[in-house]
Amino acid sequence: MTTTWFLGANSKAGFTSLYDGFCTGEGDFLHVIKGGPGSGKSSFMRAIGAAAEQRGYDVEYIVCSGDPDSLDGIYLPTLRQGWVDGTAPHVLEPRRFGADGDYVDLFAFRAGALSATERERLTLLSAENKRCYRQAYAYLSAAAALDTGCRPELPEPVLSAVRDRAVQLIHRHGGKDGGNRASRRFLSAVSCQGRIRLGGTVAALCPTAYCLDNALGLAPIALEAAAFAAADKGLDRILCPDPLEPTRLEALLLPKSGLALLAGDWPLPSSRHIRLDVMAVEALSADERAERRQGLRARDAAMAAALAKLETAKAVHDELEAVYRPSVDFAALTDFTEKTVNELFG
Repeated sequence: MTTTWFLGANSKAGFTSLYDGFCTGEGDFLHVIKGGPGSGKSSFMRAIGAAAEQRGYDVEYIVCSGDPDSLDGIYLPTLRQGWVDGTAPHVLEPRRFGADGDYVDLFAFRAGALSATERERLTLLSAENKRCYRQAYAYLSAAAALDTGCRPELPEPVLSAVRDRAVQLIHRHGGKDGGNRASRRFLSAVSCQGRIRLGGTVAALCPTAYCLDNALGLAPIALEAAAFAAADKGLDRILCPDPLEPTRLEALLLPKSGLALLAGDWPLPSSRHIRLDVMAVEALSADERAERRQGLRARDAAMAAALAKLETAKAVHDELEAVYRPSVDFAALTDFTEKTVNELFG
């Protein structure tokens, strides 16, 4: 089985990382890749993943939240080995070098030094890239504040009913699997390509999926209650924070039970719909509903501005890679990649 996740998020507080929970299980070995922009980190990992898939291995792909076309990590559960881009903004080091991790040094494949002109160009591009991200995060912070600030205050009986509805779903679908293991992954990202949702991973892991209304901000309340109920039943679960507001859940996956609960609309044709907003509508006045709609329009405008800045940051990063790429010995890197694949799979 192939699954795809994010471990980083462009959030209201800047870059948020879940990388410290990657490839940390008993017996896992993590290879931390070091290399500059355009040095072939993503291509190296993609080659390993493709070779593993061809041989029938399960592969977990970690895609970049800044550029979803690029890989930041892969994990092979059968071999208990992972590879991860350990450069900024998700700087990583082996926990115990040689025991459960090591380095893959792609700086070794630099073919020559950069010229003074190239170094000056890199300095300017790096500053521009940081400026774009700083502005993007300011807009994301505004979007999150607008989303939270324009939520209506709902009475406790409504919130209690929402929690009860979520717990009922866990009791109906979640059998006791005896695992009680929890992991955290982002299932969507705010990226240069817009809001990306990894519906394919949901479909691969969970045949039964419920999309929860979230226009009034009720889905995170339901998901939190569902997560507690799943823990009480001892179920293995994947907790998926909202990339914009990582303190809230966006999804809860119970792979052994085949159940997924998701905030909002997702690209899953066979999903079912839980109309949480209907449970609250009678508690809201016409003015409160109008204020919520106005706040959501303002939130969406701030989000659009953030996405535009992330798109510009991606274009600047492409220019950075173009400066570095001529100084990489890709023939030697290809030989190294093929040697790594052969050592892994024979």
